Order: sequence, then C-alpha cells, then structure tokens
Amino acid sequence: MSNFKILVDKQAEIDTIYQKCDDLIQSTVRPKLDAEVEQFLSLVEQHLTQQGFTIKKTSTGLIANFQEAVINVDKHSKNLEECFFINLNSYAEDQVSIVLDISPIMLPKISNQLDGYTDIIEQMTDKLKQAKSLEKACNQPTFLYKTQSNKVFHSAQQVVDYYFQ
Repeated sequence: MSNFKILVDKQAEIDTIYQKCDDLIQSTVRPKLDAEVEQFLSLVEQHLTQQGFTIKKTSTGLIANFQEAVINVDKHSKNLEECFFINLNSYAEDQVSIVLDISPIMLPKISNQLDGYTDIIEQMTDKLKQAKSLEKACNQPTFLYKTQSNKVFHSAQQVVDYYFQ
C-alpha cells in the first residue's frame, strides 16, 4: 500500500504544479508571448519597409510587396507556441516558431532496464520533473525562435536578420 501512496502523492503534486502553470500561463506567459509576437511583426515590417516593400497588415501577420515579390508572414497559434509561415511568391516557404524556453536540464531521462513498478515510479518522477521545468519557465518566461530545421534564435532581431538580410 505504501508504494501506491507514493504514486498518489506524486500525482497530486504534479496536478498542483500544472494547475499553477495554467494560472501563470494566463497571467504571465500569454501576455509576454503576445508582446513578443508584436515585436517580431513590428521588426519584420520595419525591416521590409526600409527595403522598399509596401506592407499590408492582416489579422494573422502581414503581406509585403515589392515589384513582383510578395512575402507573406502568416501566424498560426498553438499552445505556448506561435508559428509563422514565411512565404515568398508561393514558391518557397519556411516556418519559425516562438516557443517558451523550457530548460532541458530537468527533462526526463527514462531507463530501459527496470521492473514494472520501478518503471512506473520513474515515469511519475519524470512527469514531476517536466511539471517543475514548465513551472520554472512560466515563472520567468523567456522565448526562443525555432525554424523548421531546428535552427534556434534568441531574439526577434536575429530572426529578421536571418530571413530578410
């Protein structure tokens, strides 16, 4: 029975942390993510305007025109992630996402050679580590920009320089 109590206690702790994270996401993370999105779009608009593009804002991003060139930056939202599809004349497209920076230090490390109960305990421990990593990230949210090919940037300016130099 004590083994079962350990599992119940871990589950209760995990549930409590995730509930706290849900609150933090609404009060802290989402507003900062929205501000990061606005900063990114503003930098893209400013950079392309300086290069002579005519900018039209849309509800999900912007469309930039210069002679025959059309660049479409279109946002699609996911949970704790804002994805931008950057499309040039419908011929070439890439994707960059703004994601919450969750420290990989506490991410799970699952062993393969365990008995059934030990495996369950380790899975619960890993779930708890994931919850604590998310909680830490939500308390002081910072964001990363990741491309489809997993190139990582630490600022909107780095992304603008990479795509629109």
